[in-house]
This record gives sequence, structure tokens and C-alpha cells, in this order.
Amino acid sequence: MQLAPLTESDRRLSPERAFEYLSQIDLFQALPAEEIHVLVPYLDTVQVVQGQSVFRQGDAGDALYLVEQGTARVVRDGMEIARMTRGDVFGELALLGGEPRAASIVADTNLTLLRVSRDDFQRVIEESPRLKEAFTAVAGARQAGQPDQPPSPMHRGEWRGRAVRALDARRRGIHGWQKVMGFGFLLWVGLFFNEHQGWLPLDQNRSLVAFLQLLAGLTILQGSCEAFVQGVERLGARYRWEGFIAGTIGSMVATLPEFVVIAFLVQVSPLAAFVTAVVTIYNNALAFSVYSFFLPKDAKGHFLMPPSLSKAGAEVLIAGSGIAMIIGVIMVVLQTATHKIALAGADLLVTGSILLVIYGYYTYELLRYYAQGDEGDHLAHPPNPHELGHDTSWRGIGLMFLLGIIGSYFGGESIAGFADIALNDLGLPTIPTASGLAFFAGISEYIIVFKAHRRGELSIALSNAFGGMTQVMFLLLPFAMVAIAIFGLVSGSTVYRIPITISTTMLILLLFPLFYVLLQYIEEDHTLSNLDAAAMTGIYALLLYFLFTASPTE
Repeated sequence: MQLAPLTESDRRLSPERAFEYLSQIDLFQALPAEEIHVLVPYLDTVQVVQGQSVFRQGDAGDALYLVEQGTARVVRDGMEIARMTRGDVFGELALLGGEPRAASIVADTNLTLLRVSRDDFQRVIEESPRLKEAFTAVAGARQAGQPDQPPSPMHRGEWRGRAVRALDARRRGIHGWQKVMGFGFLLWVGLFFNEHQGWLPLDQNRSLVAFLQLLAGLTILQGSCEAFVQGVERLGARYRWEGFIAGTIGSMVATLPEFVVIAFLVQVSPLAAFVTAVVTIYNNALAFSVYSFFLPKDAKGHFLMPPSLSKAGAEVLIAGSGIAMIIGVIMVVLQTATHKIALAGADLLVTGSILLVIYGYYTYELLRYYAQGDEGDHLAHPPNPHELGHDTSWRGIGLMFLLGIIGSYFGGESIAGFADIALNDLGLPTIPTASGLAFFAGISEYIIVFKAHRRGELSIALSNAFGGMTQVMFLLLPFAMVAIAIFGLVSGSTVYRIPITISTTMLILLLFPLFYVLLQYIEEDHTLSNLDAAAMTGIYALLLYFLFTASPTE
């Protein structure tokens, strides 16, 4: 038998790729995903030439193998009894006890294998008490003749996601999102000096400067959101919060940069701030419906929503649809019967305060439903932060929150600068401009959903996709209303108001079918299917289409 290792460059596997392979091995699936990263450096890549044996019947078991490429025959006593192909695993008993090989493995084609040696594996579990405890339990169960329970493909994704997340939590140094944020800060500094040095005269380069301010703001804000989430995760790890609690708090704290953006926008154009908040709800609803296609389905083609989210979520969707209908009808009546032309002052304060109170109660109900203990094993249940290996020092926690606060301010200031040039210098119409801003502002959230889903972190992906509607409706929109009212009351200016027009009335009224449709699909059996996703996508796309074609621009 000859095993020819690949060159050193070919032997290196990215952690994500290594976890993808390890998640296919039932033995490793039974071990804590949060600890498995220590095994990655010991995952070797080897090649076997066609016709050669990987090992022979009777050889001492010294390694486990996984087929990455090629096919092989399993031969026992000279008879072929099975075939191995991509993704198949053989030799697990070698890690459990080193028993002699029960059969020979012969390469049918040139083989590329991943190998974990018994010595390396034993060395790893000796260094990790949690891995050793779990492995001892698995080995004992197998020796007792208890069959393994193969995990479903959905749970393989969850296991892989936890492994990647634990690796990220333990990684020290500069992360990718910090590099992106740093680029945004450098761009902001360049724009700041340009404002004083005049390298790009504003009167000749308004469009370019506006674009650069938008780019700087979006990249800084994306990093700010990530910094707040990391801060909450580290705080949760320090105080040993459950994953659901940390995730709920993190999703709320991550909206703080958007609050700062709205506060800056209100000073530039109250209407732009209002439209940006409302259109974000429509954009996020469309994003949620599209994302529903990618949720892992069971044999019947359904994805079961987490119980707490489906129960509390249904209640808040009822409130959202009802409030949208009430406010929209009142705006129609005020405009036609009383000729009132705007909502301002007390109108906005009362409406915004009611929405905020509803969200507070929604959060309470969400946690209460979770406390009933119905979803601890649900696929979307997030891992506990203290199991991931976060930096729990006050210095590390404080740095994350400080970075989030600083990023919120400078990112919000850049976005406001873009809006000021677009609306006041370039003379672009308010509603289309604010709508475009809402789309660009949502990109960072869509990236978070994409990355979380790719890593199998459905809890994070779902909370961002669904929360993108509820949090904006009951947190960001009422904050915009309250901010407009306060600025108006303090300054005494009539600029701080929301005009009652066909466009603003339609923005509010069409929120009713948006929330009602999602409510009906969730309440049906607390599941989502691809048919539901297709219907929601079509409905939300039509809402956006008629919203911007049937109403005049302002």
C-alpha cells in the first residue's frame, strides 16, 4: 500500500471546507461542534493511485478516511461487498479502538481522501475535556451495541454552522468585517479633508461626492452593526445567557445604527426619514419571502417555524396590520373631510409611543413563549454564546460597543451627507431617493442573512429576515415619528411633519396586506412551504410595483 500525500499547499483546507467534510461523519456529529475546530489542523489530504489499496483486511486500524474524490471497492475475503464514492466514510472503528480492518479498500479510480489518524485524534480529545467526555459516551454506546442515530441534512448544517461560529469567536486579530469598516473610515477621512482642501470641488463633482458618502456610510454602518452583535455575544458569554436571549438582545441592539441614521435624516428631510423607514419594511418583506425558498424543508416540503417566533410573531403581525389600516384610513379621512395636510407634533408622538409599547410587549411575549421550553431542540435554536469561546474580558466587550457607537455616528453622518446633496443640491425627488436609500441600507442585513444561512445558522438568518419587518415597523418607524415630533416641538418649525398625500397614505395603507398575508401563512400550520414563498414573493413584488408606479413622486 502506498499513500502519497499532496503537496503542502494542496493539503491545506479552509476551516469551512473541513467542517463541511467532518459534518458528514456520524461519529463527529455526536461530538460538540463548538470544540471540533481543534481537529482541523490534523485533517490530512492523501491520494491513492487507481488499483492501489488504502489498507488491507487484517491491517491494524490507525486512521479514519472520507472520500473527497473518486470511487473505491470494499473487498472482504476476496469478494466485493460494497462501493465507496464521494462523501462516504470508512475506518471509524479505528478511532474508537484500533481493531483490525474488517475489509480491504481498493481504489477503483485515482482517489483523494481526507484522513484523521488515531494518534492525532487521541491527542486532540485529551486536550479538550468536552470532546473527551462526548467521545467516551459515543464509544461506550457503540461497544454496547446501540445503533447511531444519523443526523438529518438540516442538523448537519446546524452542526457545521456552530463549528464555524465557534472558530470565528475564538479568532483573534482583524476580522473581515473590520477591514470593510476600516475602508469606510478611510473613505470618510478622505471626504472630510476634501471638504476643507477642495480636491474635488463640490459644484463640479456633486454626484461623485454623494456616491462616495453613501459608500462610506454603508460600509461603516455594516461594521457598526456587526460590532454591536459581537459586543452582545461577548456580554452574553460573560454572564452565560442562553443563545435565544443573546440573539434577541443582539437583534435589537444591532438596529441602533439605523436609529442614528434616522436621527440625522430627520434634520435633512423629515419626509425622507419617514419614507426610508416605511420602504425598508416593504424591502425586508420581499427579502423574507425570497429567503423562504431557501429554508430547509422536511419530506412534506414544509419548514416548521420556531414556536416562539410563530406565536409572538403572529400576534405582532395582527397588531401591525391593524395599526396600518387604522392610520391609513385616518389619513384618508383627514385629507378629504378636514383638509388636514400633515401629521405633526402630538399625532406623531402618540402614534410612535403606541408602536414602541407594542414592540416592548412583543419582546416580552417572545421571551415568555421561549421560556415554556418548546423549542430547545428546534433546528433554528441558536447556540449559547459561552460555549463558543468569545473574549469575555471587559476590555474586549467595551471595545466592541465603542466601535459600534463610533461607527453609528460617522456612518449616520455620511448617509445624511449623501441625502443632503441628493435632495438639496441635485434636486432629486424625496420619495424615490429615500426608497433607494432604504434598499442600499438593507444590503448589510441581507449579507448577514446570506452568510448565516450558508453557515447553517438558521436562527440568525431567521431573526434578521423576520425581524427586519417587525423591528422596523415597531422600533425604527416609531422612532422616526417621535424624532420628527420632538424636533418640531423644540424648534417650532413647520418643516418637521409628515405630509398627508397620496404617496404617504399609500405607503401606510399597503402595509395592511403586507402583514396580513404573512400572518395567514404562518398561522395556517406554523410552517412555510415553497408555494407560500412563491405567493408571498409575488404579492410583495406587486405591492412594491404599484407603490412606486400608481402614486406620484414627491
